[in-house]
Amino acid sequence: MIKSPALILKATLIYCSLSILLACKGGNSTINGSKVADNVANVDSVKPEAGQNPAPGTDSIFNINSVPITTVDLGQFPYLKLPETYTYNYEKEISQASIKDIDKEYFAVYGKLIPEEGKTFKATLEKNRSDGKRFNSLEVQKSIDQSIKSLGGIKLKTVPITEKEWERIGDKELIEKKYGFSIDANSLDDIQLYVIRTAKKVIWVQVFLLNDESGKITILEKTVAQ
Repeated sequence: MIKSPALILKATLIYCSLSILLACKGGNSTINGSKVADNVANVDSVKPEAGQNPAPGTDSIFNINSVPITTVDLGQFPYLKLPETYTYNYEKEISQASIKDIDKEYFAVYGKLIPEEGKTFKATLEKNRSDGKRFNSLEVQKSIDQSIKSLGGIKLKTVPITEKEWERIGDKELIEKKYGFSIDANSLDDIQLYVIRTAKKVIWVQVFLLNDESGKITILEKTVAQ
């Protein structure tokens, strides 16, 4: 029996519709054969590259080029403002004494302590308790998270630093020389790390917080070679 053109057209349309539906449900979406990234700023998109076995003391476990370049005006160094009633070093204004044009800090990058050098701001995080309230680490954490996001930066996934990794660097570097200023030996599983990348600079921000007590922060700015 010869099918009418109308029936053939109807069958063709049904087949095409089913093909499109199956393509949408199966696998990852692609554009020109490339996977579509859900969110380039998502922390999961910035991770150790597969198959790497980095040498101690290098930054090869972290691909800085995975961090999106922000075009936001960062303002004046050290860029971050704390919530009202919170201060750096109990000072109402940022002290120039806390800023060094060249300094060093170890950053907790995916379980490894990676050294970086550049302009730094290192300070304790304190609270003016004239309002009768204690230091709230969650309040400070959310404020820093939001500030970094508004500047176009990202927060890296926290991977605990082991005692072995701490010992690899040693107390002399981390404590005596204060190159581990924003790392607490008793809180190696709760170090918060952020990265902001511009066309000319990379800014590292590392924080540890003690609830009801205080915290420490390091902001390091490194000029990118052109």
